Amino acid sequence: MSILKLRKNITLQQRLAQLTGHLVEINGKGLGLEPGKLQRVFNRNFIQVQGELFVPNSLQSIRVFDIKPAASTVRVGLRTTFSTGSAFSSIRLVQIGTNFIEVQAKGKYPSRILFPLNKIEGIFPV
Repeated sequence: MSILKLRKNITLQQRLAQLTGHLVEINGKGLGLEPGKLQRVFNRNFIQVQGELFVPNSLQSIRVFDIKPAASTVRVGLRTTFSTGSAFSSIRLVQIGTNFIEVQAKGKYPSRILFPLNKIEGIFPV
């Protein structure tokens, strides 16, 4: 399957609204936060997690827990604007939205990671 076939006309805010109530981990420069419940998604720029407001497009990533594995994915590598070592050199791409990408996280527990597109430098086939 082609990477471009996973493109969808959905924004990061719209995708996060679908995930309201899930446990999320906010990842940003200098942030060391424990996972918390995604309480609210505002129409434009903010999300509320554990009573605190965040701007999703300014974050490095948002990891969403307790979500079923995606039925259709493509194995890719990601280059990010922040240091990740080789953490994303081989990962499953779920979808490409208008301003984000969603990947299936590795590990024992099902989860997804949402990256704002401004944190992605490139996507390459593996």
